[in-house]
Amino acid sequence: MAFIETRFPDSISVGAVGGPVFSTMIVQVGGGGEQTDRKWTYPLHQYDVTLAVKNEADKEIFLGAFWAAAGRANGFRFKDWMDYKLAYASSTLGSGGVGDGTPSYQIYKSYTFGGNTAARKISKPVAAGFAVKRGGVLQTAGVAPGNYSLSTTTGVVTFVADASSNASAITPGATTQVVLAANPGTLIAGQKLYLSGFTGADAAFINSLAHTINNVTGTGPYTFTLATNTSGKTITLGTGAGAKYPQASEALTCEGEFDVPVRFASDNLIANIVSHERYTWDQIILVEKRL
Repeated sequence: MAFIETRFPDSISVGAVGGPVFSTMIVQVGGGGEQTDRKWTYPLHQYDVTLAVKNEADKEIFLGAFWAAAGRANGFRFKDWMDYKLAYASSTLGSGGVGDGTPSYQIYKSYTFGGNTAARKISKPVAAGFAVKRGGVLQTAGVAPGNYSLSTTTGVVTFVADASSNASAITPGATTQVVLAANPGTLIAGQKLYLSGFTGADAAFINSLAHTINNVTGTGPYTFTLATNTSGKTITLGTGAGAKYPQASEALTCEGEFDVPVRFASDNLIANIVSHERYTWDQIILVEKRL
């Protein structure tokens, strides 16, 4: 199944009827009480656009979408006019909304009622108007240190390292020691160092991961003692390096717009041709695709 990174026509979606749908089983027990079994952690959205195809132009656009999607075969974007905005107060990078020492973060939108909060994964953000704040400071999209890039196909924001430094040695053990030529971003104990490029049979234990720093010594080169236990592991220098990415003290928030990934609910498109350029339709339902 493919996904078409094109939005269903706004001229039609603005007339849709629908929203989020949960799946819940409720069994009534003796005395009138209820037992509730929540089947889905997250809802799937559903939209009825039957009455939204309003004229000949809408019909031609709609037929184009149905043919291109091959009925249920391919997904596409849909603008839910009831819920399409990301705001700094409720939209975060990562479900926790703070840095964890790694470069990449999924976008989430939070919904709050009383003391309850639900997080929604956003996989189809819109590039136009998208913005990121790190520690409350507006960030720049680009390739310079500290900049970020947005994947509009996955909803992942990836930061460029603030700074990085090549390693000259690594010593596995109950705590792992890594020697770097410089201290990237003046990291200190309690923060996290991101490692990459090391080799050896057990290099996966440290590569592409952020490691808590127990201690930093030296004035160049710097020896980082990491909390990661690599005792008995085979890890060699390779092209190893350390880098600094957003830390736990930095809130990561965003704003902009997003679409819902959907597909047609049926392979059948049935029209009642009343007269030339006049049609009525059977139900035209769009359902969200879980990505």
